[in-house]
Amino acid sequence: MNLNFLHSASWFEYSESQPWFFTEYSFLAVFGLVAIVYAFLKPSSRSSLIFISLFSLFFYYKSSGWFLALFMGMIAVDFIMARLISTLKGSLKTLVFYLAILISLSPLLYFKYAGLFIETCNQLCGTQFNSRSLFLPIGISFYTFQSLSYLIDVYRTVIPASTSFLHYVFYMTFFPHLVAGPIVRAKDFLPQIPHTVFPDRHQCNEALLKISQGLFKKLILADYLGQWVDMVYAQPLAFTGFETTTSVYAYAFQIYFDFSGYSDIAIGLALLLGFRLKENFNTPYLASSISDFWRRWHMSLSSWLRDYIYIPLGGNQKGAKNTYLFLIITMLVGGLWHGASWKFVLWGLAHGIALALHKLLFKKSSNPVNSNGLQIIYTLFTFHLVCLLWILFRAPTALQALEIAQHSVAGDWSFNIFTEFVSTRTTLSLIFCLAVAWIVAPALLNKQIKQKLNSFPIGISMIVFLLILIVSHYVRLDVIQPFIYFQF
Repeated sequence: MNLNFLHSASWFEYSESQPWFFTEYSFLAVFGLVAIVYAFLKPSSRSSLIFISLFSLFFYYKSSGWFLALFMGMIAVDFIMARLISTLKGSLKTLVFYLAILISLSPLLYFKYAGLFIETCNQLCGTQFNSRSLFLPIGISFYTFQSLSYLIDVYRTVIPASTSFLHYVFYMTFFPHLVAGPIVRAKDFLPQIPHTVFPDRHQCNEALLKISQGLFKKLILADYLGQWVDMVYAQPLAFTGFETTTSVYAYAFQIYFDFSGYSDIAIGLALLLGFRLKENFNTPYLASSISDFWRRWHMSLSSWLRDYIYIPLGGNQKGAKNTYLFLIITMLVGGLWHGASWKFVLWGLAHGIALALHKLLFKKSSNPVNSNGLQIIYTLFTFHLVCLLWILFRAPTALQALEIAQHSVAGDWSFNIFTEFVSTRTTLSLIFCLAVAWIVAPALLNKQIKQKLNSFPIGISMIVFLLILIVSHYVRLDVIQPFIYFQF
């Protein structure tokens, strides 16, 4: 492993083609040095907060370059506006609040949605406005939602406006969750800052296990599956129906292991610094309904949409028809949050309709499952519904998504195709088996294994972590793919 990067001036420069992320050995090595320095600083002291904040800003610079200035400007404005909101009353308070929301949303609306608006306007109105392809600052969707939740909670008096600019900067820039979540609420994070303590042995074990788990999910499972997905989705008609279908399943597994792997690493890194972030996934592919799926998948986003979109619209308090409408609107916002494309709008709409239909069909019971047989049936149905909608999420366009779905059903499904696939793509087949086993392993078994591992001496945990790094280094693909949610 080459550590000459520490002595290279160019290493401190931003590269758009090589953004910095958790699976880079350079990051892991630098974080090790940062953790050592941090250990010599007093927890919650001004010096420790400044030190981690500066590293977080450097981390974001390595991810998005000089968009760091835009990010810092937004943080400063949010802090000032929140303080102002907390001192005002009546209509003036409301006016300042809406102005703050508009300012906070403006960068996201411009960088992410201006192109879609211009293209749609050109198509509908026959205009010829020039639509430039703008570079999307990494993490802008995540930190914008964090900013919005803070301003809304201050306006609602759920939390007081922070009186410490350093604390607010630390919250917004904290590098583990900065570029791809989980979306962290100020009410959950800010109270931790004055009471931070160094993690004990059990917490260090938990953190190292989380990071090791995340690296394995990303480097071994997600990237290998992603290679097959990229190949098939580039030319779906060049493959058999069976092969195309395997790519649909592969993408469902890829996006789960990729994103939950990132979340695991983020949670582990934060815990090593004494901060606890909430879990972002809870075995989502074992959900027994589409509503249950969204209680388990990307929980920081789904709870954000519930608390700041669905409930303010009226939730289930304004009649059944409005409840269905509010669900659809909420998921449309969720779809647009993921990307500035009409395919994401359709994806969100489809999930909204599915949620509304589930609520319509099971009005009297949120959990219609009352037997093991029904549990399996509902779970399989939910999983395949989610997989079907992932096609729309992954395909370049909605029309290509339809083409892939049709080819999966109508293409060649002979037994010879299956045996040939297993014999010629042995590694991929093994990865598939491992992915399925990981997903269907009983939650109780996983919990028992984690509790056992957490009780190990810290030296054993370090050895396991290093073994995971070594194995990943030799087994992973030559090129590590960026985390999928970096694009959002």
